[in-house]
Amino acid sequence: MSYKITASEKALLQELQINEHISKMKTYPHHGEVTVFDHSEHVVITSLKIADLLCLSEQQKKNIIIGGMLHDFFLYDWHKGRIRTEGIHCWLHPKVALKNASALFDLNNNQKNIIRSHMFPATLLHPPTCAEAWIVSLADKLCAILEYFNTRSKNT
Repeated sequence: MSYKITASEKALLQELQINEHISKMKTYPHHGEVTVFDHSEHVVITSLKIADLLCLSEQQKKNIIIGGMLHDFFLYDWHKGRIRTEGIHCWLHPKVALKNASALFDLNNNQKNIIRSHMFPATLLHPPTCAEAWIVSLADKLCAILEYFNTRSKNT
């Protein structure tokens, strides 16, 4: 499935990627050798491919870019157990990511829903309520699986 990212989508993605706070995600490992930053970028690109197939609007694609880049904006190394005293990472990190993102960015409701619900159904009480959130949630799972198996295949 190929997708040619538009100039405006690319500009928005690059604007987010050079943000000093988002750049911090490059320092945190996520799935194997993939950083949280790289994973978020993979999720955005995969989500845009799905959005294009479904003929989503430019605003919906903008929501995907912003929400997708910020969906794992928790800013800690979850492998080291920092948050385990407060709860299990898979259930807690969407709330932490939303809190961090909301403190730094002016997010609309759909962007907030993307971030808060991306672990659905693990976050059963916080389901996706818009098409963009469903897409990012699906893309997140697809990317995580591919990243995990790609890393494992390199190590065997």
